[in-house]
Amino acid sequence: MHRRSLRLRLLVTFGLGALILSSLFASLTYFGVKHVLVNDQQQTDLHQSYANAALIRYTLYTSPGELVSILNSIEKASDSNVLVRTHHQWLSKSSGAATKDVSSTVINLVNNGKAVQQTVNNGGEIIFVVGVPIPAVETQVFEVFRLAPLEHTLQVLLQVMGAGALLTSLIGMGGGLWVTRRTVRPLENVSAAAALIAQGELTTRLVVSQADREVQQLTESFNAMVSQLVERVERDARFASDVSHELRSPLTTLATTAAVLQQHRDELSPAAQESLDLLSADLSIFQSLVEDLLEMARSDAGATPLVIETVPALELIRQSARSASQRHDLSVPIVEVAPDVGTPFVSVDRRRFERVMTNLIDNAHRYAGNVVAIRVELIDQDLAVNVDDAGPGVALEEQEQIFQRFFRGRAAHDRGIARGTGLGLALVRDHVRAFGGTINVLDSPDGGARFQILLPLHEGADG
Repeated sequence: MHRRSLRLRLLVTFGLGALILSSLFASLTYFGVKHVLVNDQQQTDLHQSYANAALIRYTLYTSPGELVSILNSIEKASDSNVLVRTHHQWLSKSSGAATKDVSSTVINLVNNGKAVQQTVNNGGEIIFVVGVPIPAVETQVFEVFRLAPLEHTLQVLLQVMGAGALLTSLIGMGGGLWVTRRTVRPLENVSAAAALIAQGELTTRLVVSQADREVQQLTESFNAMVSQLVERVERDARFASDVSHELRSPLTTLATTAAVLQQHRDELSPAAQESLDLLSADLSIFQSLVEDLLEMARSDAGATPLVIETVPALELIRQSARSASQRHDLSVPIVEVAPDVGTPFVSVDRRRFERVMTNLIDNAHRYAGNVVAIRVELIDQDLAVNVDDAGPGVALEEQEQIFQRFFRGRAAHDRGIARGTGLGLALVRDHVRAFGGTINVLDSPDGGARFQILLPLHEGADG
């Protein structure tokens, strides 16, 4: 299952958290301000209504004929609709609003001598109705205030708060980006260092300056772990090197003795001759094992210098194939070159590349009925050296395992075919990686296995 990166999850968490907190704060602020503004406006309108009612009562006492003029003045001054009901008759020109904005319940309550205030949501429009009874003149005054200006102010406030919430979320994401970079960078450094160590760069260490205490502890623990790992690898390499070196002298003596016995083979009985053949075969395997162990120990310890040269690739391949075949007394394999290859150059260690070809040719001879051909072609920007054999191929589950040390595939378990050390292909991969190449196992067009070496192309030494 593909998992999102820690950086992305932290960034989303910070952004979402900032959005939720800012939205909550904006909502609380909006509704709080709305309550305060509406309440203040209603209190102001209520006081204005009582003042207007007093003015209307005074007009009815002194100059009833001027009531309409007074009502017009009130409506213009307070931006409201005033409805006056006296002796059960509506006297205001706004009387058409009575049935629309003033409910019968409010009218009945005011008729009974009670002052009433009511907030009504009329089709999305908020109106504030105030009813004031004037019993002395059997009159009721109703004033309708429309809160449209306040609603516009609240809409602007809502937009501002929304923009503020969005801005806060962006700031939160920016802060989250900074925090995640600071938090994840040490993990990325550890991952990169671990990858280099896995590739054999055992000198890799983490260097962190002005780090937090936790990061400093992680750095120190990681470096201490790598130092112990390197110490153990070097100790194992020295042990393998010492053992291999100590075994070479008695092995040389045994090999010399076996060679002397081979010269007098005809003087031995058939049983002794058979025992001598087994002894010679096992000595040959033992010598190969010791040589491979010594080579591997030197490589692990860095005792074998890496001498990189830029050389003509085709000449190097043909020369390595001849040397490998002569060493094992085999026929020289055919080198087939694709038409588009030209005259490529590669940068390699000559000795290690020759050892790579020797091991691959020897491996094909032991387990796969010999090499069919060495085919050279271009793949993207790399030179591919394909060693194709005549064997049954390599099972898919073994294509990575065969490069592990001391791993021996199915063919190696058949003692009637051949016996090997299980180190040859491991050395091949180590050497190829040392000069910047890669090696893989594929299916050969001839039905066997194909060991494909990919080497980066370089310009010639004179270029």
